[in-house]
Amino acid sequence: MAYKTPALLLSRNRILRNYRELHSAFPDFEIAYAIKSNSFPGIIETLRDEGSSFETASWAEISFLLGLGIPPEKIVFSNPMKPSYAIEKALDAGVNVMSFDSLDEVDKLAVFRDRVKAVLRIQVPNEGSMWPLTGKFGVASNRWPAILERMKKKGLPLAGITFHPGSQCETILGWEAAMKHAYDIFSLARSMGFQPEILNIGGGFPTDLGRPIPSVASIAKVVYKHLNQWDTEGLKPKRLLMEPGRGISGSAGILVARIIGTASRDKDWAFLDAGVFSGMMETIDGITYPLESNAPGEWESSYILCGPSCDSVDKMFTAYLPKLREGDIIAFRGAGAYTTVYSSNFNGFDPPTPYYLDELPEGDAIFALFNDEE
Repeated sequence: MAYKTPALLLSRNRILRNYRELHSAFPDFEIAYAIKSNSFPGIIETLRDEGSSFETASWAEISFLLGLGIPPEKIVFSNPMKPSYAIEKALDAGVNVMSFDSLDEVDKLAVFRDRVKAVLRIQVPNEGSMWPLTGKFGVASNRWPAILERMKKKGLPLAGITFHPGSQCETILGWEAAMKHAYDIFSLARSMGFQPEILNIGGGFPTDLGRPIPSVASIAKVVYKHLNQWDTEGLKPKRLLMEPGRGISGSAGILVARIIGTASRDKDWAFLDAGVFSGMMETIDGITYPLESNAPGEWESSYILCGPSCDSVDKMFTAYLPKLREGDIIAFRGAGAYTTVYSSNFNGFDPPTPYYLDELPEGDAIFALFNDEE
C-alpha cells in the first residue's frame, strides 16, 4: 500500500516504551495521558490496555473515552474553567477529580461539594518551557488565601493541588520551582484546616526536538527529592498523579509532507501540502522539528517552510535543506503530539492522515512508503 501525504506515522511500540519509561521512573504515580496531545483511538486503546489513566479538558473528551471503554475512575477533568453542565455530566458519569483556579469555579464546584474532588491549580514559573502556560492558568501565590477562604465559606473540601511546568519544558528548573510552590500551598492549606491528599505534577515532559532536554529519570530525581522531604514532615500526598501528553505521543510520530512548489523572493520559500493549519500549528510559537528529506544533494539551501493555504500566517520555520523540487518529501520527526489534533480543512486542504504502525520507519524506509503516490 502506498501512503498519501500529508501523513502522520504513529508507532504503537514507541507509545508503550514512553509510557513504561515514565512508569519506571515514577512508580508511585498514576499516569493520566493528556489526550489533547493526540487523541487517535489507537493510542488511547494501547494505553488503556496498559492500565493508563487519562486527562481531559471537556465533556466531549470524557464522553469519547467512556465510549472506548475507559472506566470513569481512570479519567481526570483538568480544565480549570468548565461550564456547569459539563461538571454535572462528568459527575453523573462517575468522573469526580476536577481542577479549578478561580473564585468563580469555587462557586460552581461548591454546588457539588459532596461529590467532587476539587484540585487547586497553582501558578508556577514556566522556566525553560517552549510553550508557557502561566497567565491563562493557575492561581498566583498572593491569591491562595482568598481562594482557600472562599472554599471554607462555601464548604468545599480541598482534595489536592496541581501545577504544570509548561509544555515542552526543557530544563529541570521548571520542576524544581514547581515543587517548591506546591510545598508552600500544601503547608498553607494544612494550616487553614484543609487536608489535601492529591498532588498532580501535570505534564511538560519534553520530547526530542533536536535540543538538549532533561531525561525522565532526572525529572523524577528532582520530584522525589522534594516528596521525600515532604514525607519527613507528614505532608506527602496519598495520591500522586501526572498528565504527560507530548512526553508519550511526541516521539511516537513523524509528520510527512510533500513539496508542492518553491518560490524565490527576498528569500527562498518551500511550499508543502501541510502547514500551520494542517498539523504544524505549534511552529508559530517557535517550535521546530528535526527534518529528513529524500531530496538529493547537500543540505545547504535555506528555505522558509510554509503550508499550502492562501494565508500569510501559514509559515513554519526556516531550515537548511537540499535543493527542493515539486514532489520531494520532508519528514518532521517528533511530531506525534499537537499536530493532527490542531488540523483543519482550511482552504479545502486535507489534514494529515494518521497511519498506526508497530515501529516508525527510519531514513529511506520513510520515503519508500510514499513513492507510488500520484
